[in-house]
Amino acid sequence: MTAPAKPSLALFHYSGCPFCTMVDRVVEQLGLEVERHDILRDPSAREQLLEATGRQTVPVLRIGEGAEAQWMPESRDIMRWLQREYG
Repeated sequence: MTAPAKPSLALFHYSGCPFCTMVDRVVEQLGLEVERHDILRDPSAREQLLEATGRQTVPVLRIGEGAEAQWMPESRDIMRWLQREYG
């Protein structure tokens, strides 16, 4: 029996954000493929984040896509979840 497929991951961030950098380090250490959306360079990403979470603070990890997506704010929660799921 095969394991269920892992959901797609997208990180909403901006360059220079220290909390985003901490999450990026964990992503790199785990060798994960994560789509990145810089909310300062991409207004549509900022709008998507605002619509989904009601705020524009980053980092936020989107787990999955579409209506089924889960949105996880807070760098420490994101890092803990990534370590648990992929570490």
